Amino acid sequence: LSDVPYVEHPAAVVSMLKSWGYNDKEDAVTLAVAWGHDLLEDTAIGEGRVLAVIGNDEIARRVIEGMRILTFRPTVGASDPDYGRQKADYLAFVARNASAEILPVKMADRICNTYDFYRCEELERARAYLSYADDVFARIGEMQYANHIQETLAECRRLIYKSTITERLSGFIRRAGGLIGIGAKDKREL
Repeated sequence: LSDVPYVEHPAAVVSMLKSWGYNDKEDAVTLAVAWGHDLLEDTAIGEGRVLAVIGNDEIARRVIEGMRILTFRPTVGASDPDYGRQKADYLAFVARNASAEILPVKMADRICNTYDFYRCEELERARAYLSYADDVFARIGEMQYANHIQETLAECRRLIYKSTITERLSGFIRRAGGLIGIGAKDKREL
């Protein structure tokens, strides 16, 4: 959506997780997955290279597994009609299979991306993007910092569902036209 350096997005996800209470000592796997959650999906960096950097112990394997679960691999391009179904299936898979250690990363990722769409004035896309992950957010109650996550999600929803001036004016004109009997042609002239 912009010329912001790629690393800014994972940094924002990590920052959001930390604002919820996740910390380097107790939540190292969650934060490591947050740093790398898009590597397998959006770059040429493969699992082997990640393991070469972070090692191959139990923690590293949990990090790679989290990255795998959060990686969307569609078989069609974004303009294909089947892309939306594949994305919905992927999010349902994440909701079913991500552990409480990994799922908060997807929650923070969705919220951060929604804010990005909103900042780029893509309000409808922001609303749709967030709502596609309802299954993921349905599991907030299972999360360690559920209250903080719920507060952030509620704040995000308030922001993107708040009516814009254009939306309010359009609704006013529709309602006023109906009350005073203005036809469609007359409304266009308003």
